[in-house]
Amino acid sequence: MIAAIDPGNRNTKFVGLQQNPFIFPSAIGVNDLERNLKRDPGPYDFEWRYEGKCGFAGTLALEESEYAESRKDDSKAHFDAKLRTLIALHRFGAGNEFDIVVGQPIETHTDSEKLAIKKMYLGRHDLTLNDQRKIITINRCEVSPEGAAAGLLVAPNTGMIRVIDIGSGSVNFATIINRKFNNRGSWTFTEGMESKRDLQLAAFARQIASKAIARKWLATDKVYLVGGGALELHPFLMDYFRHSQLIDDDPSTANVRAFLMIARRVYG
Repeated sequence: MIAAIDPGNRNTKFVGLQQNPFIFPSAIGVNDLERNLKRDPGPYDFEWRYEGKCGFAGTLALEESEYAESRKDDSKAHFDAKLRTLIALHRFGAGNEFDIVVGQPIETHTDSEKLAIKKMYLGRHDLTLNDQRKIITINRCEVSPEGAAAGLLVAPNTGMIRVIDIGSGSVNFATIINRKFNNRGSWTFTEGMESKRDLQLAAFARQIASKAIARKWLATDKVYLVGGGALELHPFLMDYFRHSQLIDDDPSTANVRAFLMIARRVYG
């Protein structure tokens, strides 16, 4: 099966061919399997066992884990991201064998990071989820730059567009010229919607815009907003980029839907 996964810091997004996107909380609790009172699991309640570890994930981790956390940094080459991806494949994927596309922030979308991510995913994974064991085999994996990929949903054949991908742990700034990624006009700001002690939407929008303007982005540029923070920050970013708009009606899943476009091209 061909699938795309965006194992974000706040939410994990999954989409497969002929499927609508699924979203579940990315929170993970380790060594949390003892409960005196159990309930019928909700759609995103997960008890997991993998690589000698066990715990809760999804909504169950948010509600029951003593130390539930979601790792937030500028790399996706770590256990938390891998587990989120495997949970998505176990819960929503068809069959046992997969060709996948995942994401990585623009700033760390390097050859070494991509190699580490591919090495982490490729091969056989033995995951038990809610007492259902599944052997997941990932045969092929590609790593796409977050934010820049989402531009494929709207990028015209000619001209320039900008994309601001507002996540919980980082903000990606992407420039696409004539449907090609422009490295000079793209970077990552390693703070996001959950990085602030007391998030002030207007102030954070000003910080984001200031960083873009410092890199020669113009108030007249065509700017598309994606990510989990796009809807909340859009009214404030319009003060700086008058042509800014949400990429579509579902900006939070824009990256993963673009990853699926890439997967279809790469894997046929």
